[in-house]
Amino acid sequence: MLVPAANYLTYAEAVGLYNQLLDAEIVSLVKTCGPPSLPFGDGLYYQLLIEADETVAAQEILAEFERKRTEPLPQRCPRCGSPDAWPVPRTSWLKRLFYAGTTLYQCRNCGEEFSE
Repeated sequence: MLVPAANYLTYAEAVGLYNQLLDAEIVSLVKTCGPPSLPFGDGLYYQLLIEADETVAAQEILAEFERKRTEPLPQRCPRCGSPDAWPVPRTSWLKRLFYAGTTLYQCRNCGEEFSE
């Protein structure tokens, strides 16, 4: 019997996880799910299914995948590419109004200010 191992995956995530499980000799199935996309009607998300008796063998791979998936990526400066960017502590009211709903970062390497 097939059981869901991962839900709400993008196509790239589903194929990457499928290949990782295939390398570990665990047979899996990727199927579309979620609301349909236009014009083709396939689901927007993908679901990965595995056999119920292989869940113990796949548990370590799935845990590592989920950890990488939920880990936030460091902000990189769009000008110099440095990961040394920190949120700006105090901004003017005009910048707060313009960047409403986002966080304003400043690169410590080149001084560039950018939003998420």
